[in-house]
Amino acid sequence: MRRIFITATDTDAGKTYVTASLLRALISAGNKVIGLKPVASGREGAAISPDVAALLKAQCLPDSTAANINLYNFGAALAPSQAAAEEGQSIDPQALLGWCKERSKGYDISLIEGVGGLMVPLTDDYLVADWLNDMPDCEILLVVRARLGGINHALLTIDKLNRMGRPPRWIVINDGDNVGEDMLARHQQALAKAGELIIVPHGMACHLPNLILD
Repeated sequence: MRRIFITATDTDAGKTYVTASLLRALISAGNKVIGLKPVASGREGAAISPDVAALLKAQCLPDSTAANINLYNFGAALAPSQAAAEEGQSIDPQALLGWCKERSKGYDISLIEGVGGLMVPLTDDYLVADWLNDMPDCEILLVVRARLGGINHALLTIDKLNRMGRPPRWIVINDGDNVGEDMLARHQQALAKAGELIIVPHGMACHLPNLILD
């Protein structure tokens, strides 16, 4: 079993887009795969968050099965620690880790989508980086949004991962803002030595499956 953790340089970098694209391609190719969004916030009155809904759709699953891929689902569009507090709840890191391990059983590939970036607090003293650090078997896919400031955010995140001893296996440069080939090329040049790069032009599904299955 392979577990791949999808993290990003920031909120709205394109984690869900990349994860959903990857899910559809892997499932279409006949792989036994599951996509998890263990922690989500920002459902804004809906039963589930848009990110969870997108991953369910990518797996051809009904919204009624959301609990199979999502453990914590908060309403406010805030950091999970703050969104949970607004509802009088909290995230239990050990429960989170155990749930991720249990839900990954029986699948060849498990895609675990994080929340925000590495330094987003899940509790007052437990960050996304800590969550990732507590899953040492996970390969890491980093999503970078090609936009002004994106190179700085990417290099800071890569530096953090390297200092954790967890360099990213893949770096996806995503043109989510439709900024054009020039911005993609600049990001590609700046990050050329950081790891294996995959370029995702605006609105095009990523081509990760063959890389992951090699």
